[in-house]
Amino acid sequence: MSKERLQDRAALEATVRRAYEAGRRALGSGAVANYIPALANASPGWFGLVVHPVDATEPVAVGDSDLAFSLQSVSKIFSLACLLNDDDHVVFERVGVEPSGDAFHSIVRLEEERGIPRNPLINAGAIVVSGRLKGATVDEKIAHFQGFLRGICTEGAFGVDEDVYLSEWKTGFRNRSLANYMRHWETLEDPMLYCETYIRQCAIEGTARGLARLGLVLANGGVDPIQQRRVLDGRDTRTLLAVMLTCGLYDEVGRIAVDVGVPAKSGVSGGLHAVVPGVC
Repeated sequence: MSKERLQDRAALEATVRRAYEAGRRALGSGAVANYIPALANASPGWFGLVVHPVDATEPVAVGDSDLAFSLQSVSKIFSLACLLNDDDHVVFERVGVEPSGDAFHSIVRLEEERGIPRNPLINAGAIVVSGRLKGATVDEKIAHFQGFLRGICTEGAFGVDEDVYLSEWKTGFRNRSLANYMRHWETLEDPMLYCETYIRQCAIEGTARGLARLGLVLANGGVDPIQQRRVLDGRDTRTLLAVMLTCGLYDEVGRIAVDVGVPAKSGVSGGLHAVVPGVC
């Protein structure tokens, strides 16, 4: 859809409605995640779609756009944004920026590359990012991250779904293994602190509307077009979008880049966050 048609509200609403109906017809082709038990309680019929142009004060929203769900891996791009906003660029000495070509929780590359995760969006890399958030404890780190999110999306609560958190913590053996393996190579210092922060971060709740609001900053070169203030450095914003495009959808990233061609980040709870730079 052209930028000119995005500025035509009626045309945008019609396009979003057609996309929503097309998505609804495909709902029966997938299944909710069940390896985290609490996520198995989600209804496979929940579906919302939100598009927020950078030059509009209100988005176009249809369906379950205000339904809260745990952000899971969609949160990874924003925790990295928070870290870069705090001027922690040393993280890239501990985490690479290359696509992995493997599943999001794979340990294979981590073994091959001496404890350095391929990128910040696979689980191993995101554990490193989460553990480096400001704060001495898990609660302090999560509160700092929530403050960053709420500073952009002022109407977003971004609380932690405790049921999802506990469910994920009890079954997160693989993530703890990744953290311990990285401790062996001195990529991180305290594997349990890093891992618990990561899992609690994934249990933070948001909505499709809230994600679209957060995405305006990425779409607008790091400047919040509604609050008219710079949130992220322009170079950091470019880094975030590049990592989303090349790593955001794990082992499917190449196909999606060819078929769709925009930076995006998925999450196992069903969230999909995409940015068209300069547009929406």
